[in-house]
Amino acid sequence: MAANYRAITAPLFRTFSHTRSISGFISSLKNSLPGTTPLNNLKCLTSSRCLIHTTSPTEADNFGTSASMAFVQEIIDSEGKNNHDFPQRQYNTEMSDIVHIKLIKNNTFVTITDSKGNKKVGASSGCLEEMKGGPKVSRYAAEATAEHVGRVARNLGLKSVVMRVNGFTHFKKKKQAILSWREGFTFGRGDKNPIAYIEDTTRRPHNGCRLPKKRRV
Repeated sequence: MAANYRAITAPLFRTFSHTRSISGFISSLKNSLPGTTPLNNLKCLTSSRCLIHTTSPTEADNFGTSASMAFVQEIIDSEGKNNHDFPQRQYNTEMSDIVHIKLIKNNTFVTITDSKGNKKVGASSGCLEEMKGGPKVSRYAAEATAEHVGRVARNLGLKSVVMRVNGFTHFKKKKQAILSWREGFTFGRGDKNPIAYIEDTTRRPHNGCRLPKKRRV
């Protein structure tokens, strides 16, 4: 087995090092391995090489936000596994309620709707007593608003939710808002993970549509 592996990998390394043709590489395989079909071995050896760099830089930029949200989902799932010795229950994401977290420059909006879009509860930074008249742009304002709505969602009896985050802001601020909502829902105990899925719905323009003409004053 080891002799066959060396016989296959040696001409393969020489092919990619000296830019030989594929036909010449196959003929060398025929000479080195009599009685075998080189095409089957060729597929096994070159499959890993063909899967490298399959996405273009543009596609990588488009999927950057989804990768970040997947990172947050992995953190939440790992914390849930550490708190329990048994796997958590999987909920149906199609019938789950949706938590919309919108982070803008001067305020934070957190709204809970059902799967059809009907609003159940919502709050902003100005709804909190401690935030009235104060700065609503800080990270504490977003965390306090998300935690407040999380406590309200627990009182409503929600079981599983889908997170949708929107806003041109730092990834750390989005992550803290999601974790604060979960802390408000679980009262900081972490007894269960209500978040079934996380999605970033921020729309980033690629210079496609022309902006409307600005009004003269």
